Amino acid sequence: MLNNFTDEAIKVVQLAQSETEKLGHDVIGTEHLLLGLLSYETCKPSIVLKSMGITRRKAKEEVLRIMKRGKFESVNFAFTPRAKAVFQMAEDHRNHNEDHLVCPIDIMFALLTVPRCTAQKVLHALDVDTDSLITRLQINGAEKVDTGAVTLDQLEELHKRIRSGNLASDNENQPKDSDDGDETGKDPMNGYTIDNKYEVLSAIGYGGMGVVYKVRHLVLGRLFAIKIIHPYLASDIRNRRRFQREAQAASRLTHPNLATVFDWDIMEDGRPYIVMYYIDGVKLSELTKIRDTVEASTWISIFMQICDALTHAHDNGVLHRDLKPGNIILSKSDDAAHFVKIVDFGIAKILTQTTGDLKDLTKSGEVFGSPFYMSPEQCLGRALDVRSDIYSLGVVMYECFTGVCPFEGESLYDTMNNHVKIKANPFRDVDPNNSVSTQLEEIVLRCLAKAPEERYQSMSSLKRALIFALGFS
Repeated sequence: MLNNFTDEAIKVVQLAQSETEKLGHDVIGTEHLLLGLLSYETCKPSIVLKSMGITRRKAKEEVLRIMKRGKFESVNFAFTPRAKAVFQMAEDHRNHNEDHLVCPIDIMFALLTVPRCTAQKVLHALDVDTDSLITRLQINGAEKVDTGAVTLDQLEELHKRIRSGNLASDNENQPKDSDDGDETGKDPMNGYTIDNKYEVLSAIGYGGMGVVYKVRHLVLGRLFAIKIIHPYLASDIRNRRRFQREAQAASRLTHPNLATVFDWDIMEDGRPYIVMYYIDGVKLSELTKIRDTVEASTWISIFMQICDALTHAHDNGVLHRDLKPGNIILSKSDDAAHFVKIVDFGIAKILTQTTGDLKDLTKSGEVFGSPFYMSPEQCLGRALDVRSDIYSLGVVMYECFTGVCPFEGESLYDTMNNHVKIKANPFRDVDPNNSVSTQLEEIVLRCLAKAPEERYQSMSSLKRALIFALGFS
């Protein structure tokens, strides 16, 4: 099975076997392959994961929580079906390598691609942004596995369509359903009918709390997106209540630049779900990859729409708390070729709710959000207000204008510490050829002030500043 593996890839498998034995499990699964990669500290996947704050210890704790402890018997390189699928997928794409051998990066890509594997559950539970992980793994090398991500050539064409107002309504950038007949590569939810009215077509997104599926309403005949909480989280009453709070918070928001909640309920097996209108578009994170071709006026238009959307949310007492490029979708409408839709209020906080359930669900000191985009007060687990979302939007704008996140560290701790203590570098210090106007740069840096009182105090005031900056762009 391992004939076409490099010595480094074989070492990953050997370390996975060692981790299996240490955990007392009786078969090697994808979760053990992930631990093997983290144990091999000098391989690129391990280095990248550690830079995102994911250590072997954290991953092992999550494996034990998800899988429990099994009775140990002689392992002798016995693999689960999905572990075998990982090896097969890595083998299928080894010809992309110069030596035509499987390397650790191929194993990591395969772990991110094989559906419903436990390694992905571990990464989701640890709040790993898989888009960011894939991008980091691809640096200094060609893509090894077709992950369903949009390629740079596709993005260039996409950008032309957005700018010209010809963004097609097709689904070429949406994940495709598996049709190869391999049960290992199929999601069992495909074809399932939820609540006798939502036919599941395909998975279109994954997050720390659940999976998002594209579905067809059998009565209305139109497409929707359904977010279903992960099975291994659904058993926790606090998670179900948090998911319910997400639905309640999002259902209060009716702004055109916010994803609208259509319905929510609980499946027959006890998993809660939330139904949103399906948005045919691309993530802002994809547009940042070709940022050099985007005019300042286009960026400002996008940011102003975000301000409008979050002004509505804040006026209705809701913070987003996880604003990032991956949660901002660009679609086409009659009024704009780059129409913004903000999604995933999964960790939203209802500002007006101060007692009862809220105290149980968001205890003092809990930290939620994506580390690269969290405000200093969010990193410290302190009380948040609208200025925390303003800071997060500042990080998003900085990344769009420079191509890098301003406070990225070598670990989760370093990143959060940088948010709290380190001042953002001027644009030209990180991007010498940057041509963004001084006025726009000043706006972004003000959003990134460490003290909330030094930032803009509302999204509407930030929007006014962006309008003024249009005259200098």
